[in-house]
Amino acid sequence: MSDSPTRQIDDWYPTPPEATEKLLEVEKFDAVIWEPAAGDGALAEMLAAAGYGVIASDLNSYGYCKSGIDFLMETQLPEALRPVTSLVTNPPYKLAEQFIRHAIGLGVTKHAWLLRLAFLEGAARHKNLFKDNPPSRIHVFSKRLTIWRGDEKPTGSGTTAYAWFVWDQPIGSLKLKPRVNWI
Repeated sequence: MSDSPTRQIDDWYPTPPEATEKLLEVEKFDAVIWEPAAGDGALAEMLAAAGYGVIASDLNSYGYCKSGIDFLMETQLPEALRPVTSLVTNPPYKLAEQFIRHAIGLGVTKHAWLLRLAFLEGAARHKNLFKDNPPSRIHVFSKRLTIWRGDEKPTGSGTTAYAWFVWDQPIGSLKLKPRVNWI
């Protein structure tokens, strides 16, 4: 039997406040932001406190926002979201690449994703995402974050490296090399 903790079935790992604070120190977004994996609202509430309008949705119900919205099943921006051009989320890690490709396909012009730094690895991910759609900026946390399952209380400190991956290049534009920053 393994001593390692089990993953939360739907990858619900609430965003620590310091993660959102650091993102907002280095990035600006349009007035309204879509948070499509809002969970319990940890990230959405920080964005709202910073003065942004936030449209929050999630596939699952964690008692915060409208649930039953499957981001990956949206074939166009819903009517209520049509003015939205910014998206910020801490997606289910197992679906992160699909979420990013889907946001690009929907035409979201600026999107930021809280992901493990290891997201940069992998030949398939390079071929399917980064080769033609590299992020504009990668903001690496110099101090590791503590991100814990949403259905448990934190019992330790961060051991995993995280970064904000930000896309804001217009589709079809000259692809610039990603810039790496430390936050």
